[in-house]
Amino acid sequence: MVPKALDQVTLSMPLSFDRSNINLSYTQLESALGDRNRIVGLSFSRNFFRNSTIFVTAFKDIDDRKSFGIFAGISMPFGNDVTVSTGVQSGPTGASVVTDAMKSERLETGSYGARVRDSEGSIPDRSATASYRASFGRVEVGVQQYGSNTRATAQIDGSIAFAGGGVFFGNRIDDAFAVVNAGAPNVAVQYENRPVGVTDSRGLLLVPYLNSYQKNKISIDPKNLPVDADVPSTREVVVPADRSGVVVNFGISETPKAALVTFTDSKGKPLAVGAQGHLESGKQTFVIGYDGQGYISGLTDQNVATIDLPDGSSCRAAFGYAPKPGEQVAIKDVICQ
Repeated sequence: MVPKALDQVTLSMPLSFDRSNINLSYTQLESALGDRNRIVGLSFSRNFFRNSTIFVTAFKDIDDRKSFGIFAGISMPFGNDVTVSTGVQSGPTGASVVTDAMKSERLETGSYGARVRDSEGSIPDRSATASYRASFGRVEVGVQQYGSNTRATAQIDGSIAFAGGGVFFGNRIDDAFAVVNAGAPNVAVQYENRPVGVTDSRGLLLVPYLNSYQKNKISIDPKNLPVDADVPSTREVVVPADRSGVVVNFGISETPKAALVTFTDSKGKPLAVGAQGHLESGKQTFVIGYDGQGYISGLTDQNVATIDLPDGSSCRAAFGYAPKPGEQVAIKDVICQ
């Protein structure tokens, strides 16, 4: 049942003389039926071999004299986001031994998670759940045995978003979302440096995990882009409003009409690094790098470029261009005079 009110205060204190932490908490909870609980908790934890943790936790409900519990155990991380913990707990129903194994689920499409829990005591409590994050939503199934009772559950969470000129079926949107337009299919997208999926055949991807009124960093990995693609930027920061979405367009073009052009002077010597030029047919500008090379976009069949040299002089160069789909066009030995 969803609580009517929940107030919590936590104080965490790392010990200066040891790799240990002490946490003190106070929680006040009021249910929708008006029942109130005031719970005080105290916990101790210490890291040791390979990020394993030993911990002890105790709690007491101030409004219920019989409500008291203590739990002590050890937690050990393994590879592939797997954590196993075991311990002994004592509460109103007696003592029990608890073992918990969990594989964390990630945000990217295709990730999965699982959890198996076994509590052996006066009332056996055993459960197992598995989840899978698909492109259209998240699916979870589980089974639980409590005493002599057994139950099975299944649920699916998802969303439908209309944005960026398309309809998207995706994972649940709790706050804000973004539609990423990478301009090409199968481009990997990251949210806050964490993989969240790849673009579809339209070059689009729904990212449902954004925080409203905060800076959200979205980036793409250009390694799967065609070699002739023009990539103006691989990182954008957006601030969406509450319960709304934004379209993040990286402006990638697979047909940029661009080439890597090598310029030389009349003696065959590469032009100096740092020289700046522009096409006379438009506003496209470029800078000369090492070996007289400049990356120029917006080319036509025949082009004329004017280049301003570091010594204050300038020169003109004429060259042709022919696109090569799937390849980076390179034009060599263009004389500027």
